[in-house]
Amino acid sequence: MINNYSNKIYKVTDIEQNIIVGSLLGDGSLAMYGRSKNAYYREHGCDEQIQYRLWKAEKLKNLDFRLLTNCKYAKLCSHSNIFFTKLYSMFYINGIKTITEENIKLLNHPIGLACFYMDDGTLVIDSSKRKKGSIYIFPRISLYTLSFSEDENNIIMDHLYNCFGIKTKIKYRKDGKKCILEINKKEDIINFIDVIKPHVSEVLCMNYKIDLVGRFEKKRAALKKQGWENINFWKEEVTNNNYTKEEELFILNSKKNGISIKEISEALKRPYWGVVDKIRRMKNNNI
Repeated sequence: MINNYSNKIYKVTDIEQNIIVGSLLGDGSLAMYGRSKNAYYREHGCDEQIQYRLWKAEKLKNLDFRLLTNCKYAKLCSHSNIFFTKLYSMFYINGIKTITEENIKLLNHPIGLACFYMDDGTLVIDSSKRKKGSIYIFPRISLYTLSFSEDENNIIMDHLYNCFGIKTKIKYRKDGKKCILEINKKEDIINFIDVIKPHVSEVLCMNYKIDLVGRFEKKRAALKKQGWENINFWKEEVTNNNYTKEEELFILNSKKNGISIKEISEALKRPYWGVVDKIRRMKNNNI
């Protein structure tokens, strides 16, 4: 019996949709082929990222995703289906992947943001020479959105803040469509990693993208070998988390009284996932 995947009705979960949408912001694409009237999802990756694609394939198995390894580069793909055709109509304008204020709303869970970052994001430890022979090292996160215009980058930037409480800025370059998104303030980097960490940590080959302490110490060791001695240390603690004591007390009392996170975020006029992250930090600090 031949499965008619094209007409199969999938019950797509929020998690599954976010993995797909987050990947469309990165390495993933939708395409039409042959005589099929429906689109399908496809994504290639290097051999070093097979574990990552296997993780996605497992998360999307209920949508009949599979990882094909009998080709030059492993390919994660779906069957053609009306669900992907609907996504295609939302994300492709005149055949070009395009970000709009409407389709970006489908990215509304940290797992989608994690996929976006694992696909097209980097954590770099930079250095800056100071006076008296000292050197300062610091982290920087880039989201390589070069395939999107400045207007599209602005849409993504606004959405990341409004939905997740993630602050980014546009950095101009000479390649692609001239723009990427960057995070370079300590508290913003820690906030970003805290939001995506529960999902990135599930993929061993991607852990280097969230290992601030390990990457920082590796950079220090390399600089020491070059003869540098006066190098700053990295501490993950951020004293200024932009929440007032009154807001922290409001969160504590609200949780005790059974008020939902959605209601708390609306009352504080803060992004839902930003409040989720704040509550997680407060628990970790025994507040």
